[in-house]
Amino acid sequence: PNCHGVLKLTVNYLQDNQSLQCSKCKAEFPGVDDSFDLTIAEGERELERHYYQQAYLSRSASRTTDFDPDYWSHRWADPHWPELRVILNRLGDLNEKVVLCLGNGASAKELHFLTLGAKLICSDLSMSGVLAAKSRYNLGELACHVAFHAMDATRVPLREHSIDIVYGYEFVHHLPDLDVFMHEVHRVLKPGGLCVFFDSAYSPIWQGLKRTLLWPIMRLSHLLYRRSPEDIRATYAGGYKQDFLQEFGAKHGFCNGFFDRVMFFQYFGKIGVSSIFGQKLPRFCYRIPSAVGRSMDILLTDRLDFLRRNRIG
Repeated sequence: PNCHGVLKLTVNYLQDNQSLQCSKCKAEFPGVDDSFDLTIAEGERELERHYYQQAYLSRSASRTTDFDPDYWSHRWADPHWPELRVILNRLGDLNEKVVLCLGNGASAKELHFLTLGAKLICSDLSMSGVLAAKSRYNLGELACHVAFHAMDATRVPLREHSIDIVYGYEFVHHLPDLDVFMHEVHRVLKPGGLCVFFDSAYSPIWQGLKRTLLWPIMRLSHLLYRRSPEDIRATYAGGYKQDFLQEFGAKHGFCNGFFDRVMFFQYFGKIGVSSIFGQKLPRFCYRIPSAVGRSMDILLTDRLDFLRRNRIG
C-alpha cells in the first residue's frame, strides 16, 4: 500500500499465524485464514477504521450458513431495493470479470456476483468487517473465486490494470479525499474498465428538511445510534451533484459517465424508520414504509419533474 512492492506470504507454523511482507519496505501485514489486513490508515482514516473495527466485531462471531443463490437472486430483483436492479444493469456481463468491492463491510449481497461468473475481491477498511462477511456463508465451490481482505480505498494494494470493475455501495461518502481515491481506481482498472458506485444524490428538498423540520429527529438519531466521523460529515454536506461528478470523472480520465436517480419517497420510508429505531425492529416494519414510498414514487415522483430532480438514492 505504501511503496507498491511485491507482497510475499510468510507462515509461522509454530505460532499458527501468517502474514504478507513487502519485498521493498519490509512492512508486514497480518493474516487470518488467508485474509490479510492490508491497511495503512492514518489520521481521519484511522478514526474511521477504528469505528468500523468495533462495529463489526460482534458480527464476526455469527453462525455460518450455506449460501443460497436463489435468495440473493430474488434480493437483487426486490422492489424494496430498486437501486440494486439499476446497479446490476450497469455492471453488465460479469462472466470472468474481476470485481473489486471497496468499503463492503460485512455485506453479503455482492456474493451474488459469483453466481454470474465473476471473480470477486471483497474488501473493507476494517478487518472485522471482512471476517464477518467471510464467516457468514459456506460458499462451497464458489469459495475459490472470492478473496476477503482489509484495504484502504485510498491505498489499494493491487497492481496496475488488474481489475475489470471497481464497485462500491454507500461507501464513497466515507472518503475524505476523492482525488486520491479516484487516482487509485483509475490505476487498478484495466483499459476500458468500469467503476460503479451507489451513494446519496444531492436533493434540495431533502437537504432543506434535514436543516429545518427533521433537524431534531436527525440529532436524536445521532445520539441514539452512533455514526462514523465520515457519516456525520456526509450527513451535513448532502449528497453528490451530477455536474460535479461528470467534471470530476473527466478530470481523472473517465468517460461515458452515468448518473441514475432511483427513489424519493421510498428513500424516506427506508431511511426514516432505521434512523429513528435503528435495526432492532422486525423486517416488516421497514418494508411497509418502503412499499408505501415506492407506491408514491410511481404515482407522483415518476410524473413530476421537480420530484424526479430531487430523487436521493
